[in-house]
Amino acid sequence: MLLEPHLVFSTIVGIVGLIVVFFLRSWVKKQPVVCEKAKEVSSWIKSGARAFLRREFMTIMYFIIAIAIVLGALAFLHILEIHILIGFILGSILSLLMAYIGMETATDANVRTTEAARKDPLKAFMIAYRGGAVTGLSLVSLAVLGLSVLYIFFESPSLIVGFGFGASLSALFAQLGGGIFTKAADIGADLVGKVEKKLEEDDPRNAAVIADLVGDNVGDCAGRASDLFESFSDNLIAIMILGFFIAVYVYGISVEVALPFIILPLVLASMGIIASIVGVFVAKAKNPTKAVTVSYLVSGIIVVVSFYVAIELMLTPIEPLFNDPLFSERIFLAAIFGLVGSLLTVFLVLYYTGYENKPVQDIADAAKGGAALDILSGVSLGMESAFPEAVIIGLVMIASFFIGAGTFSLEGLDPIKGLYGAAMGLLGLLSMTGIIQTSDTFGPIVDNADGIATMSGLGDKVGKSLETLDAVGNTTKALTKAYGMAAALLTGIAVLFAYIAEVIREKGLLEAGNITFEKILEVMAVNIVNPLILFGLVIGAAVPFLFSAWAIKGATRGAFHVVEEVRAQFRENPAILEGKALPDYARSVDIATKVALVDMIMPTLIGVFMPIIMGVTFGVFILAAYLVALKIVSALLAIFQFNAGGALDNAKKLIEIKGLKGTDIHAATVIGDTFGDPLKDTAGPSLHILIKLSNILSITLIPLFIAVENYPLHMKLIVVITIIVTWIIIAIFTRYLRRKM
Repeated sequence: MLLEPHLVFSTIVGIVGLIVVFFLRSWVKKQPVVCEKAKEVSSWIKSGARAFLRREFMTIMYFIIAIAIVLGALAFLHILEIHILIGFILGSILSLLMAYIGMETATDANVRTTEAARKDPLKAFMIAYRGGAVTGLSLVSLAVLGLSVLYIFFESPSLIVGFGFGASLSALFAQLGGGIFTKAADIGADLVGKVEKKLEEDDPRNAAVIADLVGDNVGDCAGRASDLFESFSDNLIAIMILGFFIAVYVYGISVEVALPFIILPLVLASMGIIASIVGVFVAKAKNPTKAVTVSYLVSGIIVVVSFYVAIELMLTPIEPLFNDPLFSERIFLAAIFGLVGSLLTVFLVLYYTGYENKPVQDIADAAKGGAALDILSGVSLGMESAFPEAVIIGLVMIASFFIGAGTFSLEGLDPIKGLYGAAMGLLGLLSMTGIIQTSDTFGPIVDNADGIATMSGLGDKVGKSLETLDAVGNTTKALTKAYGMAAALLTGIAVLFAYIAEVIREKGLLEAGNITFEKILEVMAVNIVNPLILFGLVIGAAVPFLFSAWAIKGATRGAFHVVEEVRAQFRENPAILEGKALPDYARSVDIATKVALVDMIMPTLIGVFMPIIMGVTFGVFILAAYLVALKIVSALLAIFQFNAGGALDNAKKLIEIKGLKGTDIHAATVIGDTFGDPLKDTAGPSLHILIKLSNILSITLIPLFIAVENYPLHMKLIVVITIIVTWIIIAIFTRYLRRKM
């Protein structure tokens, strides 16, 4: 057991974060709700969200148990350490626990926000924002606490990678399942309600309206939080692995002396928790936009100051061992540059998707020619947007690398420190995760609150206060998606660097203490002249398209069934449309749930099985090529899908703001919005997790891939064929389940 003061500090901060979480949750639940109809609508949403998460978690648990058995068998065969299994189970459980706590609080906060908006708009904002903070602070606190405790007991960053694998697996299921559910309900509600029946948003006569509101919680709240939880966790693990490799393996510093360098990411992440807590409690301005801005600004200032102090205190004493008197200052600059530079991508996304900007206005103009032109404009804009964002992310990575290295040369030891600088650039960005996730979950809470007001007849009593909060929530949700996009790509880069470090160390490719950057480039035999490397690149580039196709198909299937259900209820009971009877909301919730739980399985298995097949069949170098291509194509495809979907969504909102609801141009933009919905909320965000799951899984199984390198060909084929047969059996079973719907 390693009770080092810095580790004790990060553990204590994680616990304090959870104490604040339970204080905020208790405060939210104490807020009164008077309107009985609002209570009833909220109870429908909460029961639907609970039912979905309960069934989703049970489905995920089957896969967690199956993978745990495999990891246990590999530990029994002395291929993996038993620590990997323990970390995997802990990471999986904490990811699901975080999502559940956040969703429970969000569904408690929505109706209380509605109630408060009747008398005190500022109180309504505080309830929604603090309700969102339960998710944001749970995310960072559980991650830091879990990783700190594991390191205290395991004393090696290589042994805690299982935590990242568990977090990534649970996150992909949660994001895919929630994304399919929410878009099946949203599209179904819009196509029948808005296009066919000319109903308003959240009209209680629409049988899919409750499913739509449930989807805000299980998709935008639980799903997105799981995405950032695994980004946050995977990045911390990757930087710790890099720190160990550079200090101990490259520079030959003892583990005891290098420990502050190795665990620096945990301390900096703890500073981020403190900054987020302060940011939550200073958000009190009467103007919600100003309140969120102040929250961001205060958190950001605390992060910058605390990062400088922590890095100076922890790294300055060991700088002489790196022969680099300015090392700590450059690491600080790399972290801050990563924060500032990556946030530029957020503003770029807001430009491309904001309804007040020219790109979205052009799409709205194109909709005058019909839905096809609306969609084509959105698709072309999404494709265009991928280029400038890729340039910015690439420049951030390169700049952070050379800042960390302190030289433009790629020779000697200094460029190896550049790898650490590039990874620290991401940590600067992720230090804001708590407050960013807070404002993101604020979005679905106020969206639900507005829907509850409409369905319970409180629309006139809440006035414009909820519409104002909803508009701010839409902005924060868009910002978080852009933030998650930048975090996903940079996390993938950090984890790839960690993968390279682990391959070199596990295979003994270079002698410890006798390593240069040129030697790393030499031994990492990823040469594009090698046809096997090209094969890895091609497969890695193709997988994101197959993954996206299956994710979008799931949302499409779900939407079709919901459309049929809503139409059937209108047809079977005309009194619903007349407002004389309520539809059966539970049927739409059940349909969307069943489709989501079945159709989240096959895309997830791509992220699990493909790296194993590549690593077992072709080895760690071909797998590296696969991961590089997967990362680049997934990132660009995700940027395209998110921006196209976001722009199409806001083109519809722009038409509605202009007072053109019920017109042909409005119908065209609604159809365009439904086209973009599964891109921005199902496939796009899930690609983020595909990148990180594939990378962290590959690091976890490096000992397995090395162990099977010397196996005869027929033994490798047996392993691969077993995986493929298992995949086929699961595919047949999922097809059987679809037919039963």
